[in-house]
Amino acid sequence: MQPKKWQSAIDQVTEIAKCDSCTLANLEQTLGELAVELEQSKISGLAFIAATAAQSCKTQSIDTAAARDAIIELCERLLVALESSQPFDFSNADSTLKSLLFPENAEAIEPPTGRSSGSTFSSDSDIDIPDTDLEVCLCTEDHVLKEFLNEANEHIQNVELLMLNLENNPQDHESIHGLFRAVHSLKGSAGVVELKSLGAITHLAEGVLVKVREGKISLHGNAFEVILAAVDATAAQISSLTECYRSKKTLECPVPPKLLLKCLDMVRTTGKCSHEDLQLLKFALAKPELEACPKESKPAPISDTLRVDGKRLEQLVNLIGDLVITDSMVQRELRSRESVSANSVASRLRKVVREIQGLSLTLKMMPIGTVFQKMNRIVRDLSVRLNKQVTLQIVGADTEVDKTLLECISDPLVHLIRNSIDHGIEPTTAERIAAGKPANATIRLEAEHRAGSIHLRVSDDGRGLNRERILARAIERGLLDTSKNLTESEIDDLIFEPGFSTANEVNDISGRGVGMDVVRKNVESMRGSISLVSRPGQGLDVNLELPLTLSIIDGTVVRTGERHFIVPTLSVVEQVQIASLEFSGSGDCQLVRFRSRFLAVRRLGDVLGTPHSTSLKHGEVVMILEAGGKHQALIVDEVLGQQSVVIKPLGAVLAGVGYFVGGALLSDGQIGFVLDLNEVFRNNN
Repeated sequence: MQPKKWQSAIDQVTEIAKCDSCTLANLEQTLGELAVELEQSKISGLAFIAATAAQSCKTQSIDTAAARDAIIELCERLLVALESSQPFDFSNADSTLKSLLFPENAEAIEPPTGRSSGSTFSSDSDIDIPDTDLEVCLCTEDHVLKEFLNEANEHIQNVELLMLNLENNPQDHESIHGLFRAVHSLKGSAGVVELKSLGAITHLAEGVLVKVREGKISLHGNAFEVILAAVDATAAQISSLTECYRSKKTLECPVPPKLLLKCLDMVRTTGKCSHEDLQLLKFALAKPELEACPKESKPAPISDTLRVDGKRLEQLVNLIGDLVITDSMVQRELRSRESVSANSVASRLRKVVREIQGLSLTLKMMPIGTVFQKMNRIVRDLSVRLNKQVTLQIVGADTEVDKTLLECISDPLVHLIRNSIDHGIEPTTAERIAAGKPANATIRLEAEHRAGSIHLRVSDDGRGLNRERILARAIERGLLDTSKNLTESEIDDLIFEPGFSTANEVNDISGRGVGMDVVRKNVESMRGSISLVSRPGQGLDVNLELPLTLSIIDGTVVRTGERHFIVPTLSVVEQVQIASLEFSGSGDCQLVRFRSRFLAVRRLGDVLGTPHSTSLKHGEVVMILEAGGKHQALIVDEVLGQQSVVIKPLGAVLAGVGYFVGGALLSDGQIGFVLDLNEVFRNNN
């Protein structure tokens, strides 16, 4: 609906409300018509408010004149919200308007008549879901689908948080009302895109929440688990539709088992569900064939005050990255002219380009809390399953990171959380109490910006790493020689070895030896590092350091032979002329003394197989680098300087070369390869 039509529709309601002959029936009908218009435009919340007010006119004993005044105030607030694109503000509303919009005993509101969708059920006997495993979404309007998926994903995330709040505080009325509004909105949206199964589930769930709001049933025990199962089923449907939409496949989603409808109806009518039915429901929902489209690591629909297509945003950031490189070329050319005016222009250009670059990086920044909050559910489900009392503490949820990075860190965090609960936290409450700890264990998830990078920490107050057991298992598997003496940190790092596990039994939670190995590979693929700090008997800290962005980095350009390579500047500890250092050994066993420590040395030319001198030469540079959680030494022919570079993916020919994370255009027009330092030093002994 266009703004002028908004104005016209609300003006009509206002005129009718001002008429002396207006009755509550007139107000109900007019608001119902307005609700239809608002719902068709899919403006979240407007139709719900209008329909609630219409029902309140009929069900509550409100004086007609007072109701008319309240409706006029409602229309004014609707207009203000629409014109300013701000949420509704009822903080100063009078009691009549509040009674219209927030009735204490309101029944579930059915969508107004006149809609062509399939979400309106005239009676409970009409509620059913398709008999197939998959349901195809019949909506073909792309802009409607895109908006539906954005709003539905937001609602699902909100619903999960509210459910977790209610589990800890079942009498939290604000959470109950918020949950009802979100489920009702999902129900209306299901009708718009013609998803019968989603509409049926949300309709019954809404009925349960009406009884909860009225105080007729309590949301705890099996009743809570049934609603949580409905949320999981709905989330699976939305996730499947989202993946299908991204991959341009037929929009289809898994149809939950009809047992879910039966359990929801039992909770709605009796306030409880049998343990047998609940267990059968959990088993049915856990079947892998319920997933329609396989998930891929692709950007989710962008959701913010101003919706911008993600591809356009990515293209803009890439172009700005190219602008940075072009600026470096222009700077190089202007400096060679030795002109005062040229230098002035160059300085001004550099300043503007830097500001644009800085702003472009913030365009894709999102609070890391969107990922952190999802960990609440994982902690809750796993602690219940393992019969452990665990609380998740979140610090720094407002820390902003690049959206691409945000999508990559979810899996490592899930592995670390699961590892902490299964391995780190003591198996029984009695064991914790005997150790002088509180019965309730704590996992702490922290994020902060520090020194130009993102620092994450996952810590627990459990038992810490059992180094004796780790060492014994490593020797048993032949990972190290019994005669070799390892430091504590080297023993701790053994848990990152592929296939390594200290679990006695293999189950679906742990024991397969893929968890920590996957974490390290994922972190290193993001040009990050991971380190451990174990406190025996007190807990474990897992520290992650990640770059602010994956597309633009500050690099140190080095030369080996005739080739130029780029070392991420954040990994550079120090650069030292080779003549000032003490070396020992020869060939592949060379060592260099650095600050009273001997470091193994690698020559970049040897690693990459590029032409170079095999003997130490005056003028070469030894770079002390941070790689794999420790200091490493790398010899290069020359350090050329620093510059910001835009990392471009390698083509198919070079995709399998493990030493590079990408390529970049340098300021002199040459192509430089960005080194993957973890691969360069992978087997450096």
